[in-house]
Formats: sequence, structure tokens, C-alpha cells
Amino acid sequence: MTTHAPTAPSADDEAVGPTDAAPPLRVMSFNALFATDTTTEADPGHWPHRAPAIEALLAGERPHLVGLQEMQEHTFGPVERGLGPAYRRLGTATRGGSDGLINPILYDTERLELVAWNQFWLSDRPREVGSATWGNGGPRVAVWARFRDLETGGELVHLNTHLDHVITQAKVKGAQLIADHLRQFHLLHLPALVTGDFNSVAADSPAYSVLVEEFGLQDTWLAAAERTTPGWSTFPHFGEVEESPFRIDWILASPGVEVLEASIDAARPGGVFPSDHLPVQARVRVPMSGR
Repeated sequence: MTTHAPTAPSADDEAVGPTDAAPPLRVMSFNALFATDTTTEADPGHWPHRAPAIEALLAGERPHLVGLQEMQEHTFGPVERGLGPAYRRLGTATRGGSDGLINPILYDTERLELVAWNQFWLSDRPREVGSATWGNGGPRVAVWARFRDLETGGELVHLNTHLDHVITQAKVKGAQLIADHLRQFHLLHLPALVTGDFNSVAADSPAYSVLVEEFGLQDTWLAAAERTTPGWSTFPHFGEVEESPFRIDWILASPGVEVLEASIDAARPGGVFPSDHLPVQARVRVPMSGR
């Protein structure tokens, strides 16, 4: 495993370009905030208060691919009800099995067929369950899945992650490790989508530099042909939603992916914020894998 970001892929050798006939994919990244036993009904983070809002949010959007962060085994109910029976989820908790937080990928089986998936730990021992070696207080993971698009027959990769919220070294090394893993899919000419809570400000952080400026992924918010919402901060923490460059939740895409729309969803179903983060979404046209 290298210790630096691989050479950036180019659009020319990534895949056959998108065509107008290729139906778009709807992608979401959403930190849904874990549930605790210490909140009360007056607390905006109170899980029983937020769960119906999460269900309503996902029922209204139904993206083909969702990268969630901070899930727990007992909090999937509203997610599964909102998305419906056609969706499946991938990923285990940060300490293995259901022990710890889960950063799953959920996908629409009516649009995507799973080819393979796995997860790795953001550490010097990425195959060791629960490992954390860069000073972060707890383990962090990335989950990836390879899909076949049932509409086009092409293949693509989705990677979902949640970087450390404190240690800069852990964020940078985590981003480098993610870039190294994406490199193997680039060599197979597979377009990639990356979702996550990066705990790093877009366009102004070392982790962003690794993935976008060095490795060459597109920031879908900046690359979008149309932005359908204002540029909200993605972490209002249940406060007033404001336009701000403090965008720490991203959807990234490999070169050649056409970004049609991007949005930051400030909806409050039933007057309730679903989470302390806002979901980010993109509508993309993925190139046919050029194998």
C-alpha cells in the first residue's frame, strides 16, 4: 500500500463518456447522527423525535445510492421504511459486526445489481477489524461496492466513509488510503462515486487536497451543471441554516462522470431536522465502463 495519493486519473482513460441515453443516477450522502439514551424530548437530537423525519426524507427522495454515516443496528428502521423493500444495505460496524457505528451503503436493487463489496479500516492495518493507528480516538472505516447498472449494463463503484473529526493526520492518511483503494478500480476502468462526512471543509483542507486536487476526483457541488439549492453549510447542528463555505459532507466523482445537478437539502419534515447534518445529493450520468 502506498503512502501517498496515486497519480490522478484522467477522463480519457477512465471510461467511455456518458451519453444522453444513459439515465441519471441519484446519489445521497447523509450523516444521520447516532441515537443516545441521554437525550430528552426537548433535545433536537432526540432519536424518537428525529426518526419520522429521517423516514419522510428518504421516502421523498429515494436515491439509487445512499452513503449513510453514524448509523447503529437499532436505528435502521426509519431508513428501511423510508427507502422501501427494494433497497439493500452493505457494511458492518467500526468494531466489527454490529459493535459501534455503521457507515453503510444502501442501494436500489431495481436499478443496481451488486457485483462485490468489502470494507477496510482507515489505519495502517486496513484489514484488521477495529484498528485505529493514527491517533484517532476510535476506528473509522470505508465501505465500497461494485455495481452493475441494470439500465445501461455498465459497472461502477461507490465508496462511503466518515473521516476522523479531530486529528488532521488521521484525515489525511485516511484520504490517502481511500485514494489508493480507488486506484485499483481506476485500473479496471470503473467510474467511481465517493460519499462521506469528511469532517473537512471542501476546497480548504488537506483531505480535500488529497482526493480532489491530487488524486483528481470531481467535487460534484462545484462540477454540477445546476445547483438546485443555496450553498448551505452542511453542519448547522440543529441551528439556523446559513449559506457558508463550511461544507464538510461531500459527493465526489471520478473524471468522466457528468454531474447534472447538486443540492444540499435543508428540509425539515414535520418541522423537525432529521439530523445535525444536512443531506447532500447529486444527479449524475455515469459513463459506461470501458473494459
